[in-house]
Amino acid sequence: MTGSPQKASSEPRAALRLAGPWGRSGWRAAMALPLAALVFLVDSGTSLPSAVAVLYAGIVLLVAEDCAPRTVLLTGLGCALLAVGSFLAMHYGEPWGASHLRLAVSLAAIAFTTLLAMRKGSAERILGQQAEILDLTHDTVIICDADDIIRYWNGGAEKLYGWTRREAIGARCQELLGTRFPVPFGEVERSLRTMGTWSGDLVRTRRDGQPVELQTRLLWRPATGGRRGDVIETSADMTERKRADASIRSAEHRYRLIFQNAGVAIWENDFSRLFTALEGLEASGVTDVRAHLLQDRDLVRRLVGMVTVTDVNETAVALFQAGERGRLLGAVESAISTPEAEETFSRLVASMWDGDGRCEAETSFQTLAGERIDVLLRLTIPAEAARWERVLVTMLDVTERNRTQQALTRTLAELAHASRVSTLGQMAASIAHEVNQPLSAIVTYGEAGRRWLRREAPGAEETAACLGHMLDNGRRAADVIERVRALSRKSVPRKERFALCEVVDASLVLIQRELATGGITLRQTMEAGLPEVLGDRVQIQQVIMNLLLNSVQALTQAMTDAVDGPSRVLVIDVARPDPDTIRVAVRDRGVGIAEKDLGLLFEPFFTTKSNGMGIGLSICRSIVESHGGRIWASNNRGDDGRGDDGVVGATFQFTLPVAKEGA
Repeated sequence: MTGSPQKASSEPRAALRLAGPWGRSGWRAAMALPLAALVFLVDSGTSLPSAVAVLYAGIVLLVAEDCAPRTVLLTGLGCALLAVGSFLAMHYGEPWGASHLRLAVSLAAIAFTTLLAMRKGSAERILGQQAEILDLTHDTVIICDADDIIRYWNGGAEKLYGWTRREAIGARCQELLGTRFPVPFGEVERSLRTMGTWSGDLVRTRRDGQPVELQTRLLWRPATGGRRGDVIETSADMTERKRADASIRSAEHRYRLIFQNAGVAIWENDFSRLFTALEGLEASGVTDVRAHLLQDRDLVRRLVGMVTVTDVNETAVALFQAGERGRLLGAVESAISTPEAEETFSRLVASMWDGDGRCEAETSFQTLAGERIDVLLRLTIPAEAARWERVLVTMLDVTERNRTQQALTRTLAELAHASRVSTLGQMAASIAHEVNQPLSAIVTYGEAGRRWLRREAPGAEETAACLGHMLDNGRRAADVIERVRALSRKSVPRKERFALCEVVDASLVLIQRELATGGITLRQTMEAGLPEVLGDRVQIQQVIMNLLLNSVQALTQAMTDAVDGPSRVLVIDVARPDPDTIRVAVRDRGVGIAEKDLGLLFEPFFTTKSNGMGIGLSICRSIVESHGGRIWASNNRGDDGRGDDGVVGATFQFTLPVAKEGA
């Protein structure tokens, strides 16, 4: 295709007038006046036997090319007056003869020419107005003759294709635009000849080489009155629309691809009936929809039945063991619902009604096979779904996660039990000593009482005192045994209010033998009026015992390094650092902790002891954190210059929250 069209050999005048600003050059009107004067002089100054005044008709035609009908009419009247004037100047007073006949012929010619010119101008003016209307449309309008030569080219065609009207008129349309029809061109011609019309999509090339897609309609106008037939074409540019449609189809394809292959269950739901029901609820006078939903469980069940599932992905089908999508479409909530799911549904719908477009919660459903599953549920309302016509629900299966968490909790309980048994072994000597003392006292008092009873006159007061000592030591032995059983018992932790100082005192009783054997001095400070804490007394005692025994072992090791006697001090301090917590600190002047080990002390199976298991401090941390507290360790710093880094023992501390009123 060339950049400029090849012109046809001839162009009808009508086509030229349609193509430009109607061919108005202005010189014709300017020539009319001197030509009229010349005709008037010739007609008035000569005695030619012919009707010279007939030449005025040519002047009328000359003016008609440029001027409006009114001007043409005035020109015709002026020419008629000039013809009459010439006649009077030359033939006034003559009897009726040939000169009068020539005047009549001239006037008739001027009149007929003027009328025809006015009619022709009116037709051209109407045609021009119609062409201007066609220029206003954004669609392209092209008229081609039977040989495919362009005879009309509107403004829409200029704008779309890039060729001006002057360049396009006379070119062959299909060659100029590089038209590609969806069917063979012969079928298009047959449709035009037989049906008179053809419509379809075309692809053409603009002047800049860019292709355009068009929705085109062709109309065949048959030949009439000696005029050859032609084709009228109207086209609408569909390029951007088709690109937009293709983009929408691509986006829809991507959405469906993501929807179907997502690793989470996705549901598309219609909540519009539910939305209407909530509107009716407000209209009936309910001001707090949230409270109403949370209280009226029957209403929630009815609302669940109003939800319609419109689509689900394959992950949802597999999660709910449906086998096929159809089993999850429609109103299926009643088949998979549980009491937990209904409660969660009421809270989520209340949040959505309050304006939250995204809300989530964890709940439980049952599959169509009856298996219970735990899911993380999230509801999302797209911006265009004003009345909840489309609500996306995603479900992340957390069943295995919860089972793993439960197994981990059980494992921690097993480890805690193992730690208690291990601690019990370390305390066996101390416990045996504690139990042996009251039992030995009971035996001694029993034998003394029996001797006194053998006397002839037994002393009643001495016997009563002896029996009292026996009962006291028996209760003491029973308390010690109960502590041992509590420490070794594998039971679910109990939550109760208790005084932390009492647990500290009970723990100190159990390590008296270790303190005495190591020559360790115990210093105990407890803030007065401490409130109670809430938790498991046995577990907290386990934490305290573990920290005390670790400090005793650190001091014992320090003694082998010739630490002097006054430094063999173990300090336990119970205080309230702030209104919400109580702190227990165990401080010793032992060997301290290597700096590189400070961050690892509470990790599972980490130990600095050659015979340690590495689970004691890890369990202590688990117990303290499960009670809402915190545990940590640090080295003490001294000014005595002991050691290269000035470390003088270590301090282990933990905090527990104060029990709230009513707990």
